[in-house]
Amino acid sequence: MTEDGKEYVTLDQAAEAVGLKRPSLYYYLKKLQIKREHFPLNRHTWIAAVDLERIKAAKESPWTLEEDTGKRPIVKPDLEAA
Repeated sequence: MTEDGKEYVTLDQAAEAVGLKRPSLYYYLKKLQIKREHFPLNRHTWIAAVDLERIKAAKESPWTLEEDTGKRPIVKPDLEAA
């Protein structure tokens, strides 16, 4: 679907393209703060195709989620045990 020069995909199409189920897709939408669109006379929910690419990138590298800025623990090997 095209509106305002943007390409849109339905949530079902997005979930299938990324290999997620709908609840997992909603998790990524929330974490990445992706806006969902509803168009008149259409019962589907849509997202921009560029946002689909953001979801794919986040799924491939989950530590890069925009809201995920917490510090990770430093794990040092136990040299005395060896």
